Amino acid sequence: MHCVLLISLTLWQTFIVSGKIIDLSHKHGPTTFMVPGFNHYKRSNVTVTNRGNVRIEAGDYSSAEHGGTHLDAPVHFSENGVALDDLPIENTIADGVMIDVADEASSNIEYKVPLSKVQEWERKNGDIPQEAAVIFNFGWHKRFHDKKLYVNTESNDWKDLKFPSVSEEVGNYLYEKRNIKIIGTDTMSPDPPNSGNPIHVRYLPNNKLIVENLNATDLLPPKNFRFHAAPVRYVGASGAQVRAYAIIYETQRSGTNAIYLKWSLVLISAISAFIRVF
Repeated sequence: MHCVLLISLTLWQTFIVSGKIIDLSHKHGPTTFMVPGFNHYKRSNVTVTNRGNVRIEAGDYSSAEHGGTHLDAPVHFSENGVALDDLPIENTIADGVMIDVADEASSNIEYKVPLSKVQEWERKNGDIPQEAAVIFNFGWHKRFHDKKLYVNTESNDWKDLKFPSVSEEVGNYLYEKRNIKIIGTDTMSPDPPNSGNPIHVRYLPNNKLIVENLNATDLLPPKNFRFHAAPVRYVGASGAQVRAYAIIYETQRSGTNAIYLKWSLVLISAISAFIRVF
């Protein structure tokens, strides 16, 4: 049995190590784009001490909850919603799909993803899995460090903001028909500016999460990746920055490796049965 366990662990390690990690977060600093009217990241009281030959640096930091690559907790749009400190970690991890709408957004700054685009994706890739993380790539992460390009204005007035978004119809479809767990975009919000935030209003009070201002979403495949966006458990917080990332497993993308894993597991089962008999 020890032999079987060793073989199992070796195969599992081979399966995991073959994965590729995609960093989906922007750096978070003093000039990072934040929700208009809220404070930027600030690091203060930095001290450097030397104890013997050891250099030790420490400091304080502060930042608004909603800005940079961040996650919205249910309490953000629901008085009795879950705050970050009570958010189950499993809610921040999901099988991912990426819907690429960069071409459409490049020619229309106020583009709203229509239901037909999602249906086109499903015709090519199959139904979006239940409890998935659906990530929309607008190609907007490349504009993130230029506010005028990112939201079409230098103004902090919400009515002046413009960026591509997800239509309410698509939000409802993903909620009702696919029961997704997370919706994420490389824009300021999945909701259009000045729309009443229909996706936020429906998703957050029902413990569906929203991740905004993602980076490098164009590096994601259409499917077969695992999305992660866990925040710190700040007490009472309605949101926080996350180190979002995706793991793309090569065994899911390679037919040969997938077959290898399948038949390896069959072999393990056969050996286990043999040992039980003898």
